[in-house]
Amino acid sequence: MLTKTFLHIPSVGPKRELSLWRAGLTDWRDFLERGESLAPRAVYNLGRPVIERSLAALERPGGLAELAEAIPPAEHWRFWPSYHRVAYLDIETGGDPEDFGGITVVGVYDGVEVTQYVAGVNLHEAAQALAGYQVVVSFAGSSFDVPVLRSAFANFIVPPVHIDLRWVLRRLGYKGGLKRIEKRLGIGRPEQVGDMNGYMAVMLWQDHLAGDPDALTTLLQYNACDIVNLEPLLNLAVEKLRDQLLGRVG
Repeated sequence: MLTKTFLHIPSVGPKRELSLWRAGLTDWRDFLERGESLAPRAVYNLGRPVIERSLAALERPGGLAELAEAIPPAEHWRFWPSYHRVAYLDIETGGDPEDFGGITVVGVYDGVEVTQYVAGVNLHEAAQALAGYQVVVSFAGSSFDVPVLRSAFANFIVPPVHIDLRWVLRRLGYKGGLKRIEKRLGIGRPEQVGDMNGYMAVMLWQDHLAGDPDALTTLLQYNACDIVNLEPLLNLAVEKLRDQLLGRVG
């Protein structure tokens, strides 16, 4: 969907983008080759330099940041899977507000391995947790996880593209919290953490500090589910939104 995107052309919104698709302009190269005859004159004149820069950015190191800046954040789901170095992110809080803003756990999943940064152990390393990734995927992370991390770490690295699945899934009619949506879609969790929520995660941290030998293990398992389960949700959301949009072309 990335190279089919025309929303970064001035004056082009969802309706006009759909009209460009219906006119037969399927992607950026097609726009340059046939746009002069198929697109409205003003759209073509405004769009040609934008599309030329976009194609150049695809080939240039650092070009992803330029594209991410140009394309509206609500449409960042279109970058997947064109850019595939993805980090799934979730944090837990409820610790000492004076110590890294109360963050207790930062969890990152790269599609293969879960890495977790824990207060009192290695949380100080979390500033570099997303280094090297092209895309970060979260659930409500644009309003919570990322701002909290930026507040806690002055040098916190954020990839150019952020796909916040809370809002992507809401466009498809899946509302509510992450666990509610998981259940609706049949995505399960281990029994031990199946009914947990954010408040219980805070209580587990307090139990850990009080000496409960199992509390931290359970908290980390809960956090791991929060990030691992984002992967199937991303795949589902991108597929459904792509089919929904392109299905309107007719």
